[in-house]
Amino acid sequence: MVEAEAQGPVVEIGRRYLEKALDILAREYGRALEYARAVVADGLGDVAVALLGGRPIGAEIFYKIRLAVDLCVHYYVAVLREYRRRGVGKILITTVERACKSDAYAATTTEDNAAAKALFGSLGYVGYRWRELDKKTRDVLLRATCGYDDDMIFLKGPAPREVAAEVGDAERFGHRECYLVWLGVRRADV
Repeated sequence: MVEAEAQGPVVEIGRRYLEKALDILAREYGRALEYARAVVADGLGDVAVALLGGRPIGAEIFYKIRLAVDLCVHYYVAVLREYRRRGVGKILITTVERACKSDAYAATTTEDNAAAKALFGSLGYVGYRWRELDKKTRDVLLRATCGYDDDMIFLKGPAPREVAAEVGDAERFGHRECYLVWLGVRRADV
């Protein structure tokens, strides 16, 4: 358990919090939670939950992947609407950064998500549109993050080209955690 603020949220990390995290993510995202569940169930990801008075108010699903450097990916981050703009997202992200102890950190979001862009920017992340990156860098990072071409990536640490200089585990991860999960979701929708 990590004390976040005096009498404020406490962040706990562990896979045992998956269902609490998924509940928050479902309330705030309402979709695509199969990806979050899969990365944790497959033993690759972990869970951080922000608790206030024992009540879950925010959650993050994250994982670490080896590319040219160790990359910690903030896969899903959500704070209950009534607790937003109180620093809970910052507490989650900085706690996960300390837990990951990586060379680089990444998150993806849609270009119109002003809150996420401001949050990650305030923590030293630099935003890139996928089309701004060269093809090799873009392909490696898309696979490593399960990103979409119309999203943006936020990176903290080395430049994108340095992070993606080696494919590392991106190909295997992208196939297993992105493509195969997508196929399962698609088949369920049919």
